[in-house]
Amino acid sequence: MENKLQQPFSKSQKFKVALASGWYPLLHYYNGNFDISDSWVQLGFMLAVFILLPILSIFIAPILIKFIKVPILQERYPAIVNFLYFFGLLAFFILHFKKKATALVVVLAFVLGFWLYNYLKKIVLLQFLLAFMSLVLLVPKLYFMFNYDSDWTHVETSLLETKFVKTPNIYLIQPDGYANREALGAPPYSFDNSDFERWLSQKGFVSYDGFRSNYYSTLTSNASMFAMKHHYYQNTYPGNLKTYGSQAVIVGQNNVLSILKGNGYSSHLITDNSFFLTNRKLEAFDDCNIPQERVLLYDTGGIYGIDIVTDFQKIIEKQTGNNFYFIEKTLPSHIMYTNAASEGIELEREHYLERLQEANVWISELVKIIEAHDENPLIILAADHGGFVGLKSVKEVETKKLNTAEAKSVFESMLSIKWPYGDVPNNLDLKSTVNLFRNVFSYLSEEPELLKKQEINTSYLPLYEGLSAKYYQVLDNGFNFGYKPLKDPNP
Repeated sequence: MENKLQQPFSKSQKFKVALASGWYPLLHYYNGNFDISDSWVQLGFMLAVFILLPILSIFIAPILIKFIKVPILQERYPAIVNFLYFFGLLAFFILHFKKKATALVVVLAFVLGFWLYNYLKKIVLLQFLLAFMSLVLLVPKLYFMFNYDSDWTHVETSLLETKFVKTPNIYLIQPDGYANREALGAPPYSFDNSDFERWLSQKGFVSYDGFRSNYYSTLTSNASMFAMKHHYYQNTYPGNLKTYGSQAVIVGQNNVLSILKGNGYSSHLITDNSFFLTNRKLEAFDDCNIPQERVLLYDTGGIYGIDIVTDFQKIIEKQTGNNFYFIEKTLPSHIMYTNAASEGIELEREHYLERLQEANVWISELVKIIEAHDENPLIILAADHGGFVGLKSVKEVETKKLNTAEAKSVFESMLSIKWPYGDVPNNLDLKSTVNLFRNVFSYLSEEPELLKKQEINTSYLPLYEGLSAKYYQVLDNGFNFGYKPLKDPNP
């Protein structure tokens, strides 16, 4: 056949074959995960796996084949190596296949490489073409990344210099997606959570009705909360709604942790997933219960064998001085993310409420541990957003205009606080996550002036219009519903 490859292969041919096998999977990975893979250590790891490893393999393969003594492999190994890495890397890094599925892909790739070796030149050309197309798609994302400006996080110097009069240990417990008690008692949740609410009241917690998040995702909401500023989605790429730079704000240098450090606080991050940790931005927290070596460089998710309650128990037993804890768990979370994964509105509601009851148990365990070791703690139970119950999937917020009930289900979120010494302040304005810490710091510093420069308590959603999303204010400062285009980043 005219396209049949001649043997032996030259070094340059081998190099091209190996490079083609990893180049497209690498660019495709960054297209979908640029938001969690922006560190130099990750880039080095990716280049080693996607580029260096296939190149080394294609030059080492002939040596190994000599020991196997299967002559036909001597001719066909370049195609086999190419297919193994091309499909294997896509399956493992992009599709997150489990062991059995990945093994099946490897077997099929071996068979295809063995069978299609005669067409390797054309296949390599196609792979480079795919890589070029992926690079074209990546360019606007890179442009967005390089032009991202974290200046939106800047606050007034007087706020950063806040000095506390009261210095209790502060425990911020975040049950992801926990709706507030008003939302839970009404449709579409329609859930009786009174036993847990009564328990919280008996423990001295004050629940703040009407509290809501300003953004709909964990990263966008927490970035705003720890910066104590609105970002108005300046950190979110409109082409795929990936949030960039948020980990650096949440667990890196942020205004909340700077103020706490200025008041002599040690800070502790306690979680059981790598959501904030994958791209190695952990800087401002003094410690984290998850060892860095346990965190994958290429994916986020739960960390096997990590138990928040057990880890917290160990840490609090050793605490000295003033401490701040951020304890985050993806429970009760929210309904399924995509329509394809959704089991329908009613079943998603049922699953959410089952997880909410699990969250009640988890919160109770943490509170009991705190009470056993701390006489007068400041305990903040604050969710990052609502549970999205009433929708078929989370993705619906991006693809259709919601009605009033649906929008409030997205944003209505738990805030219950146990103030130290039973000293419940009556001059605070606790309405949304962006202003949570400004209010808490006003209480601790006894400086009501901090409340005069609060951010507006508005909530925002994206909405795809064609291939790109636009952003809308959907709840105003008075919690009134209505889609209003967000035209000015500082409205």
